[in-house]
Amino acid sequence: MIALVLFFGLLAAGPCASQSPFVDSLGARGKLEIPLEDARKLESELGQLLIVNVDGFGYSGPLALEPGFAPMVQRLRIGGVIPHYGSTSFERIRRTNSALRELTDLPLLICSDIVKLHGPARTATFGDGYVGGFIGRFRRLTDEQFRTLARLNALVFSAIGINVALGPTVDTSTLDPRTADRARIAIDELKSYGLQVVLKHFPYLPTGANLHRESPDTKVPLGEAERRFSVFRELAADADMIMTTHLLDTSVDRGIVTFSRSWNTLLRDRTGFDGPLMSDGLLMLKNYADRSALAGGIPAADFAGLDETAAWAARAILAGHDLVIVEGSAWQTVRVFEGLLTTACRASPRAEELRARIEESSERILRWKKDREGALRRVVEVPPSAIQQAILLLPPEGADLPSFRFDQPGLDRLRPIMETAELSR
Repeated sequence: MIALVLFFGLLAAGPCASQSPFVDSLGARGKLEIPLEDARKLESELGQLLIVNVDGFGYSGPLALEPGFAPMVQRLRIGGVIPHYGSTSFERIRRTNSALRELTDLPLLICSDIVKLHGPARTATFGDGYVGGFIGRFRRLTDEQFRTLARLNALVFSAIGINVALGPTVDTSTLDPRTADRARIAIDELKSYGLQVVLKHFPYLPTGANLHRESPDTKVPLGEAERRFSVFRELAADADMIMTTHLLDTSVDRGIVTFSRSWNTLLRDRTGFDGPLMSDGLLMLKNYADRSALAGGIPAADFAGLDETAAWAARAILAGHDLVIVEGSAWQTVRVFEGLLTTACRASPRAEELRARIEESSERILRWKKDREGALRRVVEVPPSAIQQAILLLPPEGADLPSFRFDQPGLDRLRPIMETAELSR
């Protein structure tokens, strides 16, 4: 609690305040058990591992986000955000994303899986935020139509300032026998606008279960599990990141995938993917009435007394994740950061292991961001009228997709803007 009070005092003090508020507080209280310079380096790196939800609901200022988030993102050197804009205004969303990307020295990952925008005659949903995902929902479109849909999706994401698409969904929930082929179409269009692609949800989603609420034991034999997640092997070379999910399968590990070294080792070994791994949202686990599914994997007892979400974040990082999604308020994010740092600054074997994993993930993220810096910092200027045109071109909710046809004259009018916004191929 003392560190939290100190932290928010430093936020008010501005950029000239101490750059190691948590470590300095630990030292002042005699809680620092590793060399000071090592701890300060750790504090400067840790924020890169966090993807935080930026809440904008109910805020009517020029930016569609809670005021406390901006200084928190800046001070903790947060690695990425998932904005919940609280606005359907294209201009306000773009202004918010522009302000967010100015807060950090390294490129900030501005991630989204779904955006709703109002047009003059229709509300459009862009992205991959529903069960079955971008691929599954539109599997009845032809490849040509699907490519057009993916291109419109990528145009809107890039135009409003998003640089990471949390999708496409490629797990078995798509129910599409051509998932890999269709995913390549979506990936090609997303990348053509500079968007980074996150394949999800490794290894698969259990039939009839909502992992936002529960994680029943699937008990799928390893051979069958490998068949189910084979699409990730097929697409690994096209992926920028892979997101896991809170699946429990005790035939592989007693812990959910989020806390399982075994599952993450399988992911690396069976797919050959060497980029960053991202957890699914950790606050989903707060909805679990049955917590027995969370008991396995990295032992929870090693983090007794720690904030619950911070303990989950530590277990996910130790299991091999490079980025962890932390939902909630700015205050909750600070509690997670403080808990992780305090734990990592102890003199114990588990703390030493956590420090090594933070260092490994930080280096991987740094290399990844530097390799993609141009695309991550890219600004696409598109007039609001073009976004409204894109909205009107989309299949409306409830459309008969097999008979749907895009408005060709409308596409032709939009095409010059779409081509200008594309990266050079």
